[in-house]
Amino acid sequence: MNFHHTAVGLLSYALQSGLLLAVGLLLPRVLRLRHPKTLLVYWRVLLIVVLFLPLAATIWQPEAPLPRLAIGSLTVETVVSTTLPQGMPGITWRGVSFAVATVALLALVRLLIGLVYLNRCRRTAVALAPTPTPVTHIQRRLGLRIPFLVSDRLSVPLTFGWLRPAIIVPRSFHDLTEDQQEGVACHELIHVRRRDWPMTVLEEIVRAILWFHPAVWVLLSKIALSREQVVDARAVSLTGKRRPYLDALWHIVCTYQRHANALAVPLIGRKHLVERVAWLKKEITMSKARIAISVIILAAVVAVTGVVGASVFPSASEAALDVQPMTLQKSPAKNMSDGDDKKLKTTSKDTECEEITEPVAINKINPKYPEEARKEKVMGVVTLETVVTENGEVGEIEVLQSPDERLSKASVEAVSQWTFEPALCDGRPVGVYYNLTLKFNLK
Repeated sequence: MNFHHTAVGLLSYALQSGLLLAVGLLLPRVLRLRHPKTLLVYWRVLLIVVLFLPLAATIWQPEAPLPRLAIGSLTVETVVSTTLPQGMPGITWRGVSFAVATVALLALVRLLIGLVYLNRCRRTAVALAPTPTPVTHIQRRLGLRIPFLVSDRLSVPLTFGWLRPAIIVPRSFHDLTEDQQEGVACHELIHVRRRDWPMTVLEEIVRAILWFHPAVWVLLSKIALSREQVVDARAVSLTGKRRPYLDALWHIVCTYQRHANALAVPLIGRKHLVERVAWLKKEITMSKARIAISVIILAAVVAVTGVVGASVFPSASEAALDVQPMTLQKSPAKNMSDGDDKKLKTTSKDTECEEITEPVAINKINPKYPEEARKEKVMGVVTLETVVTENGEVGEIEVLQSPDERLSKASVEAVSQWTFEPALCDGRPVGVYYNLTLKFNLK
């Protein structure tokens, strides 16, 4: 696949995924959906949909596509085809891929450093002694005997580990009241019970690898907030002490000194802490019927948006299933003798050339594969006889061979926009007849 096809494919993917992301983010606001558990599932599903649904167009295409989005009288793909160059000097997709992979590798290394740092925090931490009575009480209530450690390296509580999890709290944990300590301990123990640690590690790996995709950053942040709100709601329900729990969260906001690392499952960062406190203070409740209706609407609208995006915008697959790179073929000069039949034929009957060079295409516009022909899997070679003028423009065009009229029309429309370095007859520009062979092949 050449630069042009790849660029059009990336643009079409960005248009479709951007539409899905915009609609997906707007829907919960319109529906006033504020149920954390439902939102957590929704954000995860939306992330998968935004990343992979546009790619599904390589397998599926709408049977009755909607009218294409147009700029003036031109469709988006036509505009892209006429504005993008066939190649970019100094830019190759191997180089771009190497740069993207390098940044992803650095992000993974940073993630590994974060894991090592948290592990060091765990190894240098000391046991919480004596264990406060509220902590012991909530451990027994949840049936979890998870060690509580104290570290001077962190300013927020966090859960670390999966097979042998531990809860690490800052030295300021001793400054909390017993009710506040119970709320914080309950929060961390719920994370352990939900096994949030491996899921968070997986999300951070996705963030590192797909660092270039805006949807990954936006939706992973939404996922993290919703997960914390789910745990907050469960902790308040178990302890029955909303006010002390809110005071504990606000105490952490005020004493927060540095980001504890994106892998610190529990309290994440100042921004999410403020949002969580605000959400808990509102005590928002939603009926099961309203939640069910909202879920149905969310699923339906996202599905329709996916179909509309695949129809209105050029699909990523269409860029890949377009014409192969064109090959050029010169026509024999019919006014020459048999010994000179490999020379080009000039448009002027009075012009004779001792030496003639071929015209060189400097701007080529690939023809758009006709939608109906593509669906019917019409393929083949279109041969055109063109007149390349002494100014390098394409004049008359005659179809010499074609498997389908639709392919002929697409070829003529595209080639008529080509420009050339004109042929040279003994060093002087001349008009010549020149054959072009365009191959339409579904990959």
